[in-house]
Amino acid sequence: MKTFEIAAAVIVVLSLVYLSFVLTLADWLAALRKGQAVTLLPERNGRKYPFWMQVAIVILGLVICAAMFYFLWIPLFAVPVSIAFILDVIGLSLYLAGCAFVLWARRTLGKMWGISTSQNVKLRDDHQIIRSGPYAFVRNPMYFGWWVAMFGLVLLYPVWMVLLMFFFSLIAFIGRARREDAALTERFGDTWTEYKKGTKFLIPFIY
Repeated sequence: MKTFEIAAAVIVVLSLVYLSFVLTLADWLAALRKGQAVTLLPERNGRKYPFWMQVAIVILGLVICAAMFYFLWIPLFAVPVSIAFILDVIGLSLYLAGCAFVLWARRTLGKMWGISTSQNVKLRDDHQIIRSGPYAFVRNPMYFGWWVAMFGLVLLYPVWMVLLMFFFSLIAFIGRARREDAALTERFGDTWTEYKKGTKFLIPFIY
């Protein structure tokens, strides 16, 4: 069982580093330098904050996140030894399934991918509606995949920090999905409305 715990920890850490830094943060920074990504700080009087300030906000966020992990890595409850390994296996399986779904959606989206924030959604000048892969049946597969992965982490690591991350992602992604939907409706009109009729909003085949 100890070997499983070590293997699971390595898998989770490496995959989170890849998803968060290599696949997301690096692409966002590259797009930000080209003026093709949303900024973390809103524009003031039509003026954008400098690139270094955006990077500083990211670094500050990472420091705060690290501190929260340190102080909030507190067990939610005592897990009976008889079911701990079962929860670990189920949790890791869900986590990997969710990550795979995120990667499938990200690869399908290709250059149409972009980060939105609580304040802003930025579409490319040549933006297109993607209808293949998971987008054939759900409009926000990356958010759904992340929720599945996070729920798996809650089972694998039932601590307050992971639970808070799960609930925060639920609230944040629902808000983002609605803002993105509004932006795409404004850009594509009836074409987007027609696409919506044959797909679900966030949860495949359900909602």
